[in-house]
Amino acid sequence: MDVLKLFNIKQPILLLKTLTNNQLGIIDSLNALRIIDLNSYNVVGGFKSNIVHERYIGAHVDMTPNGEYCISIIPGANKAAVFSVAKKELLYKVGRHQGEIESVGIDPNGRYCVTCGQDGKVFAWVLKTARLAFSMPPHADFISAVAFSENGQWIATGSYDRSISLLNLATMKHPLRLNGHASAVIKIIFLPEARLLSADKEGGLIVWDMHNSKVIKRLPKMNDDLTTMCVSSDKRFAFVATKLGYIGLYDLQTLEQIKQRYIKEAESITSLAFFDDPFRLAIGTTEGNVKIYSLFGDEKALMQLLHDGYYKEFYDKLEENPILQYSKPYDAAERIWADVLEKARILLEKNERAKAKELLDTFAGISKKNALITQMLRSYEKYAQFQTYVNESRFPLAYSMAKQYPSFQDSEPYRKMEIRWKKLFLKAQELILTPNGEEQARQVLAPYRGISDKTVLIQQLFEQSRMYEFMKKMIAQRDFVKFFDLIKMHPFLKEFSEYTAIMDYADKLYIQAHKGYKEGDYAAARKACEILLAFPDYAAEAQEMTDTIRVKHLFYDAIASNNLVNAFSYLASYPLLYETPEAQVLERQWNAVVDQAQRYAAKGLAKETFTVFEPYKGISEKYSAMARVMAQVYCVELEHQLRAHASQDTIEQGIRKFVEFFGVDEGIITVYDYFKARYSTRLDLDMLKQGSFETWTPAQYVDHIIQGV
Repeated sequence: MDVLKLFNIKQPILLLKTLTNNQLGIIDSLNALRIIDLNSYNVVGGFKSNIVHERYIGAHVDMTPNGEYCISIIPGANKAAVFSVAKKELLYKVGRHQGEIESVGIDPNGRYCVTCGQDGKVFAWVLKTARLAFSMPPHADFISAVAFSENGQWIATGSYDRSISLLNLATMKHPLRLNGHASAVIKIIFLPEARLLSADKEGGLIVWDMHNSKVIKRLPKMNDDLTTMCVSSDKRFAFVATKLGYIGLYDLQTLEQIKQRYIKEAESITSLAFFDDPFRLAIGTTEGNVKIYSLFGDEKALMQLLHDGYYKEFYDKLEENPILQYSKPYDAAERIWADVLEKARILLEKNERAKAKELLDTFAGISKKNALITQMLRSYEKYAQFQTYVNESRFPLAYSMAKQYPSFQDSEPYRKMEIRWKKLFLKAQELILTPNGEEQARQVLAPYRGISDKTVLIQQLFEQSRMYEFMKKMIAQRDFVKFFDLIKMHPFLKEFSEYTAIMDYADKLYIQAHKGYKEGDYAAARKACEILLAFPDYAAEAQEMTDTIRVKHLFYDAIASNNLVNAFSYLASYPLLYETPEAQVLERQWNAVVDQAQRYAAKGLAKETFTVFEPYKGISEKYSAMARVMAQVYCVELEHQLRAHASQDTIEQGIRKFVEFFGVDEGIITVYDYFKARYSTRLDLDMLKQGSFETWTPAQYVDHIIQGV
């Protein structure tokens, strides 16, 4: 790997962030922000605040991917500061925490910023209004990590209590809890297919299934305290950094550790950022250094090595940098190797051993190739004998040698021997079904007695010829259920050509189903799936596709008829629908409605807020989200009344009404504290909470709220 660029910031690095427009955001411990153009590596923007950070590892700062906003904790102030990067100015400060803020984050869509405290509480603020949008049930300890999904639909928080909390922002329903880490969760990353990757301080890494809150796999640990991690743009690779300066490399497709010590820095690593085209990794350290590595190195130079025949030098680089196995030069190298093997095999079959060895020597010294080269050369010392056995039809000896020397199985004599066996076995199958044909069949197969795997098949053929007839009957009737039941009871039937033909048919149906599904020809896909349901190897996937098609039809019909109630009901019940463009349009429309409602709510405009939500009335999946915005309206109205010096009775009635509708949350607690400071009151929030609608489901109280306005 080559270091393309080194920046010496001179202050510990808090954050490296991949930004749009091929830019890199860098924030140091003095809260100085630099925006780097990744084409020229020039500083093209940034600013400096007067915030000083004394801790360098953790989610103490964040930025939006477009570089428009950034947020930073304010040490010692129990607050976080939100800045406009373009205007280079402080917009506002937020925080209601009892103690210091431990971590912060910004929704990638620029809708919310989040503060997470040492008190275990999570507060989300509307980025453009600074109003409290929602809070999450608290953790039992410091919150050390916060993350949003790329589409902004989910938020996840990780804590020193070793748990992860997941909230769907589209529904705002009660968060999910994931428990499985052995120490504090320090980093969370959302992955495709509803998966989540999390890391704890002691090196534990877990991939989760978000749908069922289950562990998919615990990845091999790093033998050091973890500090941070990032993933590649395609979510294929994870890079995991440690306090001692090591970076581990993981394959998130196979869920395996590729290399535990992929990169070694002399300093503790504080932040990582990945960007592609080409593959590059930025590393920030406690010493203020930012290194940008080229993970594939100079691909042109690598291709030149292959062109010049320096194969060992290329594979030595692969040993040093295993990620090269996913590069174009590696694919080219493996094609060359396969071609060399084939040419060498042909030469060895011609007994031109010296030429074959000379050819294979081009890959000599490459550890992963040496064993195969040695095996190939040694085995072909016996090739002439093997050839003789085949030519003389001494098949038991020929098959025995092929088993001893597997490279012979790629030879032309072996292929011809197998073709002959299949033809004779087919002929025996035909003979055995004719009157007095059994003895002829035995004579046809006599040369194959003594070959273990084939002897078993021969015996089964004669013992259960009736089963073969029954199999052919099931095929003629297209009764694939009984066909596979028969195959399960009599596996020897798999050797018949009819079985091969049926499996080829299944493969074609499978391709047809996927093609139809991909192209939106659901009728063709469903027809293919109906047949595949009888095929054990395909049944589960065929059933899943059939169910998906059925649900999609219902979903599309709901959208076409503008039935939002049904459309969102299907979305809630079948998360796979979120992958469709139609669902994404619905969610964007909903997010726009929420944003508009929050702007009205920030001004205390209740009527306007509820009017915005009117099209979504009756959609239970959105009740919790609507209720949270409605709660904002009530709080703002009460704040206005307090500032207008409304009567004590008016304020008390307003607080009572709020608790009746929404229970007790952070918004009303703030209003109540302000109220108590100005008025002498016996009002007790805990007493009011008993019997409030907080004990009800959102579906039970939203209509009451709307109708009560």
